[in-house]
Amino acid sequence: MKRKLTKTELREINTGLPHIKKQLYENRELYQSICISVFEKPLKEEECWQIYDTDKKTIAERRKKLEDVLVDFFNLTDVYLWRHKRHYRILFYKPGSLQNLLRHCDILNQTWESGHRYDILLPEYSAVYSEEWDWTTIIWYRDYEKIKPLLEAVKKSGLYFYR
Repeated sequence: MKRKLTKTELREINTGLPHIKKQLYENRELYQSICISVFEKPLKEEECWQIYDTDKKTIAERRKKLEDVLVDFFNLTDVYLWRHKRHYRILFYKPGSLQNLLRHCDILNQTWESGHRYDILLPEYSAVYSEEWDWTTIIWYRDYEKIKPLLEAVKKSGLYFYR
């Protein structure tokens, strides 16, 4: 269930995530990025077969790791979602529960083909967690020191990160 945010929550988003509208809509490079992946390192061209050649067990393991990160983020801090409205307006909202967040992100149906279906705002850490392609997600951040707890959650779930 979507809940309307209080003025304090909106202020927290705007303070923690300056220029968030531009980051989400126009210029993804306003913030720095760290790639989060199911693979230990960026894949070279000759290693890309690992993206496509997978069995159901491997896919389930990858989805579980990505879901574990979301659960840890949800338990660690307030998370917010957004949706587009007309005329480049953005509506921020807070998921009513962990189940609502997981349903929104739809990790159980994620494949290497899916990409950019969700952005999770983490204003306490001045970061945005976004789904990308090829079993990769990205943490867009403004201050590396602030996101260290997020990176610990990534390690704990069995995922890897690299710049």
